[in-house]
Amino acid sequence: YVLFIVAMLSIGSASILVRLSNASAIACAFWRLFFSVPIIFLIAVINSVKLFHSYIFLSLKYAILSGVALALHFVMWMDSLFKIPISISTTIVVAYPIHLLLLEAMIFREMPGKREVAGIAIAFIGIGIFFSHAYIDVELNLEGVLKSFIASILAAIYFYIGRIARRSLDIYSYTIPTYIIGALTVLLYNYIFTKDNILYYIPSSLIWLLLLAIIPMIGGHTVMNYLLKHYKSSIVTSIALAEPAIATLLAIPILSEVPRINHVIAIIITLFGIFITLKGR
Repeated sequence: YVLFIVAMLSIGSASILVRLSNASAIACAFWRLFFSVPIIFLIAVINSVKLFHSYIFLSLKYAILSGVALALHFVMWMDSLFKIPISISTTIVVAYPIHLLLLEAMIFREMPGKREVAGIAIAFIGIGIFFSHAYIDVELNLEGVLKSFIASILAAIYFYIGRIARRSLDIYSYTIPTYIIGALTVLLYNYIFTKDNILYYIPSSLIWLLLLAIIPMIGGHTVMNYLLKHYKSSIVTSIALAEPAIATLLAIPILSEVPRINHVIAIIITLFGIFITLKGR
Protein backbone atom coordinates (compact mmCIF):
# COMPACT_ATOMS: atom_id res chain seq x y z
CA TYR A 1 0.00 0.00 0.00
CA VAL A 2 2.86 2.38 0.78
CA LEU A 3 4.40 1.73 -2.64
CA PHE A 4 1.05 2.32 -4.35
CA ILE A 5 0.74 5.68 -2.60
CA VAL A 6 4.35 6.66 -3.39
CA ALA A 7 3.86 5.84 -7.07
CA MET A 8 0.53 7.67 -7.14
CA LEU A 9 1.93 10.90 -5.72
CA SER A 10 5.10 10.68 -7.79
CA ILE A 11 3.51 10.37 -11.21
CA GLY A 12 1.01 13.07 -10.28
CA SER A 13 3.85 15.61 -10.22
CA ALA A 14 5.30 14.75 -13.64
CA SER A 15 3.26 17.14 -15.79
CA ILE A 16 3.90 20.06 -13.43
CA LEU A 17 7.66 19.44 -13.46
CA VAL A 18 7.66 19.29 -17.27
CA ARG A 19 5.97 22.67 -17.50
CA LEU A 20 8.15 24.26 -14.79
CA SER A 21 11.34 23.07 -16.49
CA ASN A 22 10.83 25.43 -19.44
CA ALA A 23 12.53 22.75 -21.51
CA SER A 24 11.21 21.08 -24.65
CA ALA A 25 9.31 17.79 -24.60
CA ILE A 26 12.29 16.05 -26.20
CA ALA A 27 14.71 17.40 -23.60
CA CYS A 28 12.41 16.43 -20.72
CA ALA A 29 11.94 12.92 -22.11
CA PHE A 30 15.67 12.34 -22.67
CA TRP A 31 17.03 13.75 -19.42
CA ARG A 32 14.29 12.10 -17.35
CA LEU A 33 15.43 8.72 -18.66
CA PHE A 34 19.15 9.53 -18.75
CA PHE A 35 19.44 10.81 -15.16
CA SER A 36 17.39 7.90 -13.75
CA VAL A 37 19.88 5.24 -14.95
CA PRO A 38 22.86 6.11 -12.67
CA ILE A 39 20.47 6.53 -9.72
CA ILE A 40 19.03 3.03 -10.16
CA PHE A 41 22.51 1.62 -10.82
CA LEU A 42 23.78 3.18 -7.56
CA ILE A 43 20.85 1.65 -5.65
CA ALA A 44 21.68 -1.74 -7.17
CA VAL A 45 25.34 -1.41 -6.11
CA ILE A 46 24.35 -0.39 -2.57
CA ASN A 47 22.11 -3.47 -2.34
CA SER A 48 24.92 -5.69 -3.74
CA VAL A 49 22.77 -6.79 -6.68
CA LYS A 50 24.49 -8.72 -9.45
CA LEU A 51 23.07 -7.14 -12.55
CA PHE A 52 21.91 -9.23 -15.52
CA HIS A 53 23.61 -12.46 -14.37
CA SER A 54 23.45 -14.90 -17.30
CA TYR A 55 20.32 -13.45 -18.90
CA ILE A 56 21.63 -10.26 -20.44
CA PHE A 57 20.15 -11.19 -23.84
CA LEU A 58 16.75 -11.70 -22.21
CA SER A 59 17.08 -8.27 -20.61
CA LEU A 60 17.92 -6.68 -23.95
CA LYS A 61 15.02 -8.41 -25.72
CA TYR A 62 12.49 -6.89 -23.37
CA ALA A 63 14.40 -3.62 -23.01
CA ILE A 64 14.31 -2.90 -26.74
CA LEU A 65 10.55 -3.39 -26.96
CA SER A 66 9.60 -1.62 -23.76
CA GLY A 67 12.29 1.08 -24.08
CA VAL A 68 11.06 2.17 -27.52
CA ALA A 69 7.43 2.21 -26.34
CA LEU A 70 8.37 4.18 -23.21
CA ALA A 71 10.41 6.73 -25.15
CA LEU A 72 7.67 7.41 -27.67
CA HIS A 73 5.12 7.56 -24.85
CA PHE A 74 7.14 10.29 -23.14
CA VAL A 75 7.76 12.26 -26.34
CA MET A 76 4.09 12.21 -27.36
CA TRP A 77 2.66 12.89 -23.92
CA MET A 78 5.11 15.62 -22.91
CA ASP A 79 4.54 17.40 -26.20
CA SER A 80 0.78 17.28 -25.57
CA LEU A 81 1.34 19.09 -22.25
CA PHE A 82 2.40 22.18 -24.19
CA LYS A 83 -0.62 22.05 -26.50
CA ILE A 84 -3.58 21.26 -24.23
CA PRO A 85 -4.37 21.82 -20.52
CA ILE A 86 -2.66 19.52 -18.04
CA SER A 87 -6.02 18.28 -16.72
CA ILE A 88 -7.04 17.01 -20.17
CA SER A 89 -3.66 15.60 -21.20
CA THR A 90 -3.29 13.58 -17.99
CA THR A 91 -6.89 12.33 -18.16
CA ILE A 92 -6.50 11.00 -21.69
CA VAL A 93 -3.10 9.46 -21.08
CA VAL A 94 -4.17 7.57 -17.93
CA ALA A 95 -6.64 5.56 -20.00
CA TYR A 96 -3.91 2.96 -20.45
CA PRO A 97 -5.55 0.52 -17.99
CA ILE A 98 -8.39 0.36 -20.53
CA HIS A 99 -5.98 -0.35 -23.39
CA LEU A 100 -4.19 -2.90 -21.23
CA LEU A 101 -7.40 -4.73 -20.45
CA LEU A 102 -8.21 -4.95 -24.16
CA LEU A 103 -4.65 -6.08 -24.90
CA GLU A 104 -4.79 -8.77 -22.22
CA ALA A 105 -8.20 -9.88 -23.50
CA MET A 106 -6.85 -10.31 -27.04
CA ILE A 107 -3.76 -12.22 -25.96
CA PHE A 108 -5.19 -14.36 -23.15
CA ARG A 109 -8.67 -14.67 -24.68
CA GLU A 110 -10.20 -13.34 -21.46
CA MET A 111 -13.36 -11.64 -22.67
CA PRO A 112 -14.40 -8.57 -20.63
CA GLY A 113 -17.54 -8.87 -18.52
CA LYS A 114 -20.59 -6.63 -18.88
CA ARG A 115 -19.35 -4.17 -16.27
CA GLU A 116 -15.95 -3.94 -17.92
CA VAL A 117 -17.50 -3.39 -21.35
CA ALA A 118 -19.73 -0.65 -19.91
CA GLY A 119 -16.72 0.99 -18.25
CA ILE A 120 -14.69 0.91 -21.44
CA ALA A 121 -17.59 2.44 -23.37
CA ILE A 122 -18.02 5.23 -20.80
CA ALA A 123 -14.28 6.00 -20.79
CA PHE A 124 -14.16 6.24 -24.57
CA ILE A 125 -17.22 8.50 -24.55
CA GLY A 126 -15.31 10.87 -22.28
CA ILE A 127 -12.25 10.76 -24.53
CA GLY A 128 -14.50 11.22 -27.55
CA ILE A 129 -15.81 14.46 -26.02
CA PHE A 130 -12.25 15.83 -25.97
CA PHE A 131 -11.79 14.91 -29.62
CA SER A 132 -15.09 16.57 -30.51
CA HIS A 133 -14.06 19.73 -28.68
CA ALA A 134 -10.83 19.71 -30.66
CA TYR A 135 -12.22 18.75 -34.07
CA ILE A 136 -15.75 20.17 -34.18
CA ASP A 137 -15.65 23.16 -31.86
CA VAL A 138 -11.94 23.87 -32.32
CA GLU A 139 -11.87 24.44 -28.57
CA LEU A 140 -8.79 22.30 -28.05
CA ASN A 141 -5.63 21.62 -30.00
CA LEU A 142 -6.40 18.44 -31.97
CA GLU A 143 -2.74 17.46 -32.22
CA GLY A 144 -2.38 17.66 -28.44
CA VAL A 145 -5.43 15.46 -27.85
CA LEU A 146 -4.28 12.93 -30.45
CA LYS A 147 -0.73 12.76 -29.08
CA SER A 148 -1.93 12.18 -25.53
CA PHE A 149 -4.20 9.38 -26.80
CA ILE A 150 -1.34 7.74 -28.73
CA ALA A 151 0.86 8.13 -25.64
CA SER A 152 -1.77 6.23 -23.64
CA ILE A 153 -1.64 3.27 -26.04
CA LEU A 154 2.17 3.27 -25.97
CA ALA A 155 2.11 3.27 -22.16
CA ALA A 156 -0.17 0.22 -22.22
CA ILE A 157 2.31 -1.62 -24.45
CA TYR A 158 5.21 -0.59 -22.20
CA PHE A 159 3.54 -1.80 -19.00
CA TYR A 160 2.33 -5.01 -20.60
CA ILE A 161 5.88 -5.90 -21.70
CA GLY A 162 7.02 -5.00 -18.19
CA ARG A 163 4.57 -7.45 -16.68
CA ILE A 164 5.99 -10.27 -18.83
CA ALA A 165 9.63 -9.25 -18.29
CA ARG A 166 9.30 -9.00 -14.51
CA ARG A 167 8.37 -12.69 -14.31
CA SER A 168 12.00 -13.58 -14.99
CA LEU A 169 13.99 -10.37 -14.45
CA ASP A 170 14.72 -8.45 -11.26
CA ILE A 171 13.77 -4.78 -11.17
CA TYR A 172 17.31 -3.55 -11.88
CA SER A 173 18.03 -5.89 -14.79
CA TYR A 174 14.80 -4.78 -16.40
CA THR A 175 14.67 -1.03 -15.77
CA ILE A 176 18.32 -0.09 -16.39
CA PRO A 177 18.54 -1.41 -19.99
CA THR A 178 14.95 -0.30 -20.66
CA TYR A 179 15.67 3.29 -19.63
CA ILE A 180 18.94 3.29 -21.59
CA ILE A 181 17.19 2.06 -24.74
CA GLY A 182 14.48 4.64 -24.07
CA ALA A 183 16.99 7.48 -23.88
CA LEU A 184 18.69 6.33 -27.10
CA THR A 185 15.30 6.12 -28.82
CA VAL A 186 14.54 9.71 -27.82
CA LEU A 187 17.89 10.78 -29.28
CA LEU A 188 17.11 8.99 -32.55
CA TYR A 189 13.63 10.52 -32.69
CA ASN A 190 15.15 13.93 -32.07
CA TYR A 191 17.76 13.43 -34.82
CA ILE A 192 15.13 12.39 -37.37
CA PHE A 193 12.20 14.67 -36.52
CA THR A 194 12.76 17.58 -34.15
CA LYS A 195 16.51 18.30 -34.17
CA ASP A 196 16.35 20.04 -30.81
CA ASN A 197 19.49 20.97 -28.88
CA ILE A 198 18.85 19.05 -25.65
CA LEU A 199 22.07 20.34 -24.07
CA TYR A 200 20.77 23.90 -24.30
CA TYR A 201 18.39 23.35 -21.36
CA ILE A 202 20.91 21.92 -18.90
CA PRO A 203 22.11 25.10 -17.14
CA SER A 204 18.69 26.67 -16.54
CA SER A 205 16.49 23.58 -16.26
CA LEU A 206 18.85 21.11 -14.56
CA ILE A 207 17.08 21.03 -11.18
CA TRP A 208 13.69 20.33 -12.79
CA LEU A 209 15.11 17.63 -15.06
CA LEU A 210 16.75 15.94 -12.07
CA LEU A 211 13.47 16.09 -10.18
CA LEU A 212 11.74 14.49 -13.18
CA ALA A 213 14.17 11.58 -12.91
CA ILE A 214 13.96 11.25 -9.12
CA ILE A 215 10.25 11.74 -8.46
CA PRO A 216 8.05 10.50 -11.34
CA MET A 217 10.69 8.22 -12.92
CA ILE A 218 12.16 6.52 -9.84
CA GLY A 219 9.27 7.02 -7.43
CA GLY A 220 6.62 6.52 -10.11
CA HIS A 221 7.54 4.32 -13.07
CA THR A 222 10.24 2.28 -11.33
CA VAL A 223 8.01 1.53 -8.34
CA MET A 224 5.21 0.53 -10.74
CA ASN A 225 7.63 -1.76 -12.58
CA TYR A 226 8.51 -3.31 -9.24
CA LEU A 227 4.82 -3.93 -8.47
CA LEU A 228 4.32 -5.62 -11.85
CA LYS A 229 6.09 -8.65 -10.36
CA HIS A 230 3.21 -9.12 -7.93
CA TYR A 231 0.10 -7.70 -9.63
CA LYS A 232 -1.52 -7.65 -13.06
CA SER A 233 -0.52 -4.73 -15.26
CA SER A 234 -4.10 -3.42 -15.42
CA ILE A 235 -4.17 -3.27 -11.59
CA VAL A 236 -0.76 -1.60 -11.23
CA THR A 237 -1.57 1.03 -13.82
CA SER A 238 -4.79 1.87 -11.98
CA ILE A 239 -2.45 3.93 -9.79
CA ALA A 240 -2.54 6.47 -12.60
CA LEU A 241 -6.22 7.21 -11.92
CA ALA A 242 -5.13 9.72 -9.29
CA GLU A 243 -2.76 11.54 -11.66
CA PRO A 244 -5.33 13.88 -13.29
CA ALA A 245 -6.69 14.95 -9.89
CA ILE A 246 -3.21 15.52 -8.39
CA ALA A 247 -1.88 17.26 -11.51
CA THR A 248 -4.97 19.48 -11.84
CA LEU A 249 -4.92 20.49 -8.18
CA LEU A 250 -1.22 21.38 -8.49
CA ALA A 251 -1.70 23.22 -11.78
CA ILE A 252 -4.32 25.59 -10.38
CA PRO A 253 -2.06 27.37 -7.83
CA ILE A 254 1.31 26.77 -9.52
CA LEU A 255 0.44 27.43 -13.18
CA SER A 256 -2.86 29.31 -12.73
CA GLU A 257 -4.49 26.74 -15.02
CA VAL A 258 -8.13 26.32 -14.05
CA PRO A 259 -10.08 23.73 -16.09
CA ARG A 260 -13.31 24.75 -17.82
CA ILE A 261 -16.57 23.26 -16.60
CA ASN A 262 -17.23 21.34 -19.84
CA HIS A 263 -13.73 19.88 -19.65
CA VAL A 264 -14.32 18.87 -16.03
CA ILE A 265 -17.46 16.98 -17.09
CA ALA A 266 -15.53 15.06 -19.76
CA ILE A 267 -12.75 14.33 -17.27
CA ILE A 268 -15.25 12.91 -14.75
CA ILE A 269 -16.89 10.74 -17.43
CA THR A 270 -13.52 9.35 -18.59
CA LEU A 271 -12.21 8.59 -15.11
CA PHE A 272 -15.54 7.13 -14.04
CA GLY A 273 -15.42 4.76 -17.02
CA ILE A 274 -11.88 3.66 -16.15
CA PHE A 275 -12.90 3.18 -12.51
CA ILE A 276 -15.92 1.06 -13.44
CA THR A 277 -13.73 -1.09 -15.69
CA LEU A 278 -11.13 -1.69 -12.99
CA LYS A 279 -13.87 -2.33 -10.43
CA GLY A 280 -15.12 -5.08 -12.73
CA ARG A 281 -11.64 -6.58 -12.75
